[in-house]
Order: sequence, then C-alpha cells, then structure tokens
Amino acid sequence: MSDEVSAPMADPSFAQAETLVPALEAVLFSAPEPLAEKAILQVFGDDLALETLRCGLELLRQQTSAPGRGIVLAEVAGGWQFLTRPEMFGLVKKIAKTREQERLTPAGIETLAVVAYKQPVTRAEVDAIRGAASGPILRTLMDRGLVRVAGRSEVPGAPFTYGTTKEFLSHFGLRTVRDLPDVKEWGRILSEQGRERSKPSREETPPAPEPAAEPS
Repeated sequence: MSDEVSAPMADPSFAQAETLVPALEAVLFSAPEPLAEKAILQVFGDDLALETLRCGLELLRQQTSAPGRGIVLAEVAGGWQFLTRPEMFGLVKKIAKTREQERLTPAGIETLAVVAYKQPVTRAEVDAIRGAASGPILRTLMDRGLVRVAGRSEVPGAPFTYGTTKEFLSHFGLRTVRDLPDVKEWGRILSEQGRERSKPSREETPPAPEPAAEPS
C-alpha cells in the first residue's frame, strides 16, 4: 500500500478522491465492461481532475482488496472493472448457470403472453392465436411455475384452461394481472429476446399432441 494514498496528503485531491469513491463504485458496478479513465471522466464532467480520479480509483482498489470482500477492482483491458475473487468464482458460476436455464425462449414468452392476456384460455385457443402448437411450451411454463391449470372449459370435450400463477406475478414484479403492461410493451420484450417477427419460431413447436397428452 503506497504512502501517497494510504496516508492523509496535503494535496486537496486526496480529500476529493475520498468523497468520489462511493460514486466511482456505483458507476463501475453498473458498467457491463471495463471503463477507461477517459470514459469515467466523461461521466463526471470537466470538474473532475485526472489526478483526483486516479487517486479515487486507487482508494477503491485498496478497499476491495481488503479481506472479507467478494469482489475486487482491477485494471483490465485498458480500463477498470469489478471482478469476482477467484475463491468466489464457483458460486457465481452456479448463479450464471441457473439464470441461463431459467431464460425463456421467444416462443415461451409469446405463449406466456397469450396465457396472461387471455386467461383462462385453452391450449387450442393458444395454438390458434400463435399459429403454432403450444403443448410442449405450456408444459415447460408449468414446470417453471409460471402457468397453472385453471380449470376446464365448458366447450365439448371439456379441455383444460390455463392461467398464470403467483410466481408469474412475482417474476414480472406485478401485484395482479390487472397490472400487466399493454401489448406493445410485451412486443418490446419479445423483440429484445431476439424474436424474428417475419416468421414464428418453430424450434419448440412439434406437432400438437393428442388431447389425452395435454398437461395435467
């Protein structure tokens, strides 16, 4: 640890750097990639001197290098970025794997949207709206706790009807289904997931199963 940073200095930039540290931590934490000093200066404007920034970065680096922290600030790829400590990497990897498994496909989001806005809705009605078979996708959504069997329809054959769950509300930060965003907002979500609007995705839509094979 250098005396220039660890000990109080006559240079006023040291005091300014101490005040800067919390803001630096927030900016670097939110950045998806390493931030170069030039980019950080642009965030704070012309009032921040380069020497003050460098002092603040060093202070923050020292703080995260102390025992008992799960991350560390490091200078990588020409910029500064928070990194997971090596001893914590196994835990973080598990979280990343879980999130990957939980990510819905465009077809899954589309099916979920139909159920959410049209519930209670039968599988045949979902198929008709989507223009594709939805049985396997409904099963996946049920396995993830987002969709449930809501009852049976009064039409001939009494097929199952489907609706959303409390987990669905929690997942999307809703109090009730009345808080659902408008259809255009769901369209934005679909486009962000890489859905090709020119033609429906068929990757998860094999031929519709027989009624007896419907999720139960």
